[in-house]
Amino acid sequence: MDAVIALYTSQLTPRFKWAAKVFFKNAMRLDLVIYTSEEAFEVAEGIKVNYSPEMRQDAFNISPHGLLWEHEISDQEFYTSAWEGMPVLCQRQIGDLPFDPLAATFYLVSRYEEYLPFIPDEHGRFPAKQSFAFSNGFLERPLVGEWALVVGKRLLGPDFELVQNYDYLTTVDIDNLFAYKGKGALRTIGALGKDLRRASFGKLKERISTLFNLRRDPYDTFRKQRNWNKTHGIKAIYFMLFAPFGPKDRNISPHSTEAAVKLREIADWSTVGIHPSYASNSDAEKVQSERFQLQEVLRRPVTHSRQHYLRMRTPHTFRNLVDLGVKEEHSMGYTYTPGFRSSMASSYTFYDLEMEAELPLLIRPFAFMDITYAHLNPEEATDEMKQWIPRVKEVGGTLISVWHNRTFSEHEAQWKGWPETYKSFIHAAQP
Repeated sequence: MDAVIALYTSQLTPRFKWAAKVFFKNAMRLDLVIYTSEEAFEVAEGIKVNYSPEMRQDAFNISPHGLLWEHEISDQEFYTSAWEGMPVLCQRQIGDLPFDPLAATFYLVSRYEEYLPFIPDEHGRFPAKQSFAFSNGFLERPLVGEWALVVGKRLLGPDFELVQNYDYLTTVDIDNLFAYKGKGALRTIGALGKDLRRASFGKLKERISTLFNLRRDPYDTFRKQRNWNKTHGIKAIYFMLFAPFGPKDRNISPHSTEAAVKLREIADWSTVGIHPSYASNSDAEKVQSERFQLQEVLRRPVTHSRQHYLRMRTPHTFRNLVDLGVKEEHSMGYTYTPGFRSSMASSYTFYDLEMEAELPLLIRPFAFMDITYAHLNPEEATDEMKQWIPRVKEVGGTLISVWHNRTFSEHEAQWKGWPETYKSFIHAAQP
């Protein structure tokens, strides 16, 4: 899009600069120039947008709500009303819009409410049902993108659209690289003994055959995924849990030779990121240790991350990742509740409300996990997943979904038929 937004503000704050960037550049996909001089704004080229209490005849006027000019974090009493078939907040009585889209975008995308006290779930996470988006019935809508599309039509005319920017990205969490291999002698002996005690002779035979390389490990589904993705031109990112064994971190040993060989193979045709462990819980030293070991195995930098169990503390988790050199973060979503945690289907940089600063970390929000629909049969799950495609496509976002390598193995009964679910979905979701 060649159009340029010439945006005037009477108060330039870090909040304003970031919100304007998210709304006009990330969501609306337009170039942006910000002016604080009225004289310079009067002769500016582009589509003029005035963000100030004083309305102008020569510009599109947005009346400021005031949130972007604040410097503290406090409880905000917002409510929603309907406009153009969409819920809006930060309502205004004057201007060319009945709400302030920049303030509303800032509140939703910065995850303002996650800086305030909340009742965490059993894993210490912010629950989806406590979110403003869930409470007001729009969690399943990429609402900021919807606002951007309608405002874009007001500014550029009815032919303005965003669908041409649509993309799809598949991501896979490797919580357990192998079902049987690479577990170390003690864990393997213990598992063999358990199979014997339970008289699980079929599983015992399968385990022994795998350990002696007479058959492929059930969770080693990566070549199949590569072939499916290649058929549809789909890019993939894998997130590897690479931590010491623990109650919630039950992956293979970081020192496993089999793991090293397999991970290098995956890295030859895809991006591999770190899956910081449950035990690390934003502990910078533990995350750094896990990332360093993974980099040693891959023999290349690791710059992508997604938290195991999506455990994160805002903003500390994100600060730590920036300090460690991570460039992209992929935890912005919920495990069992589908939707857009930040009301965005496009990437954006992280804003630290406590520091009042934009950090050099790209947030890549996802819409759903395979686990989200594990209670459905494969056909029902496929239908539910496909509903996300037109929603994201309309706003020109990137639809990101989360899978697990074990899902494609059909090793557990709950995942029977899911390879077909995946293939059907990516066929429909491809750009």
